[in-house]
This record gives sequence, C-alpha cells and structure tokens, in this order.
Amino acid sequence: MLRLARQVMFVAVAMLFCAAVSFATDNAVQDVLADSLINRHLHEKLRQKLGNEDDLRALCSGLKICMDIDYEGCFEEDKKPWPHHKYDKEFCGVFKEVEKRGFLPDPNVTMAAEVYARLGRRYRAIYVNEGTLPLNESVIKYLFDNMPFTAQLINAYLDENYTLEYTHPNRRFFNGSNGRSLSGEFYWALQDSAGKRLGMRNLFFGYGHAHVLKWQLHGTAIAYLDMDPLPGNKLKYKLTAIVFPANSVLNSIMQMKVFRSVVNSKIDHIVDDIKKASKMYFSGNKEPMLKSAALKSSENVQYVLDFEEVVNGAHWELGDFERLQKARKEKRKQDMQAVPIMVDDNQIIKDKK
Repeated sequence: MLRLARQVMFVAVAMLFCAAVSFATDNAVQDVLADSLINRHLHEKLRQKLGNEDDLRALCSGLKICMDIDYEGCFEEDKKPWPHHKYDKEFCGVFKEVEKRGFLPDPNVTMAAEVYARLGRRYRAIYVNEGTLPLNESVIKYLFDNMPFTAQLINAYLDENYTLEYTHPNRRFFNGSNGRSLSGEFYWALQDSAGKRLGMRNLFFGYGHAHVLKWQLHGTAIAYLDMDPLPGNKLKYKLTAIVFPANSVLNSIMQMKVFRSVVNSKIDHIVDDIKKASKMYFSGNKEPMLKSAALKSSENVQYVLDFEEVVNGAHWELGDFERLQKARKEKRKQDMQAVPIMVDDNQIIKDKK
C-alpha cells in the first residue's frame, strides 16, 4: 500500500513537472511570436515611412556597417551591404558628421529615418559654397527667425519673387523659392551643432526642384550652413550641400564640372541678392521698404520696427520672435481686460421706458 502511494505521488509530481515545463515552453513560444509580430509591425511601419524597400535597406545597411547600429524595424536581410557599394571612410564620414552635430539616428528623432536613409544611398554629389555676408550675428538670427519677412524684405529692394513660408506651427518645416529656377520643401533639422552656436550651426533636410541648363531635376539633399562673425559687422559662411541622385545617369550629370559651375552660380546669385538688398538698406535707403505693399501690413510694420532695433544694436537670439509674439499677445489680452465698462445711466432709464 505504501509502495502504491509512493508511485501515485511520483506520477503526480512528474505530471506537475511536465505541466510546468509545458507552460514555460508555451510562454517562451508566445514571447517569440509576440516579438516577431512586433518586429514585423515596426518593419512595415518603417517601410511605409520611407516609401520603398531600397531606402529601407539604405538606412539599415548604412547604420549597421558605418556605425554598428541596429535600427529599430530593420531585419537582418536589410542590414546586408549593397553589392558594389564602398562603405569606406569617405562614405561613412557623413553618417558620423551628422551624428556629431547632434542629429541622432534615433527612431524618436523627427525625420531621422528619412535623413539617414538618404545618407545610405549609393550616389552623392557634394557642393560647397563659401563667402561673407554684410550682416552681424543678431541681424542674421532675426532674419532666420522670421523667414517670410526676410523674403518680403529682399523682394521690396530688388523687385524679386522670393518666397519663404512656414508649413508647421513649430516653424521648423518650411517651403521656399527664389522665384526663378529653385524651389523646395525643407526641415530645419538642427539649429545648432551639438547644442552650441544657436542659429550659427544649422542642418537642413529637404526635397528640391531645380531647373539647371536643360534639365528639370527633383531630389533630396541635406545641407550644413555654418556661420561665424567677423570684424566689421560681417559673417563668414560655409554652405555644404549633399545631394542624392537617384541613379547612375543623374549621378554622372551632377558630377560634371559644368553642372557644378551652374549650381554654384545659382547659390551665388541668392547670396548676391542678399548682399545687394543689405547694401541698399544699410546705406540708409528705406524708400523701397516703405513703398512695399507687403511690408505695409499691420504685422509687417511691427516686424520692420523690430528689425530696425536689431540693426541699431539690440541683441537677438533664435526663438525670440515666438517669445515676443506671445508676450505681446498676453499684453493685449491684459489691456483689454483692464478697460473699464462705461455705463450710461440716462440710456438705462430710456430703455426702461
């Protein structure tokens, strides 16, 4: 009897053990299945964001090979290098430069996937334009802080058709055109570099449209715009634009010396327009500004007054525009609340009658 009881006990323990193992195994399988579903969801979400499989692979392989980063949503197949693709120091240097400036390859960073996907593409054309501007640091920051006003100011002095318009309340997304052959939609990805030099170390990402010679071109680019003050109310600037041709034919065209020359001439034209308008303004010629219909609006009149203060020595930091607008709005609200309500006793008596 005792032996039978022991056998029953042993069988029960064995069954419990098997059940426990089965339960643990089932949980492990469920966890694996859950992880797989999550990864597939992230992968599909990433593919939809980028729009195609090629950019997905460009993102995943570039970050893995150049920076040893396993980006969220990338499958192992996506991380494999492109055939005939050189992941050398020059190619990977741009990845590291963008990260060093403070734009991190993090899924939580706005437009990070789009920017790093472009960096991982096979073809690139790099254009560098350097020079000086007759503006001091506060003035350029004011102009950057109110882009629509800046375009209207240049138009008033040169009778041009520049446009700059914000497309999002955060004022980081905007579109623009020189009114001739260049236009695009842009994201102001960084307004400084690694948290330093606000307004003077900028990173832009955008979709551009250009008419160059006989070609109508569309594509994406990133650009660094670095500026430093010089004596005599001047700025030294360096614009580095990295354009990503979609195929080998476009890449060959964009590497041509004549093409590069035309692109640089278009950039120079914009810089020259800024210089011309600045020279006219700083020479004391305010007539074009006062005659401009666009600058006579109630808002722009205030912007002109603010600009005059900055030109005359007032300090300005990027972001002051929004702070000043909020303060003025609050003051108007307080002024309205402070107005006493006037009661006409005679009118009340008449109304009663």
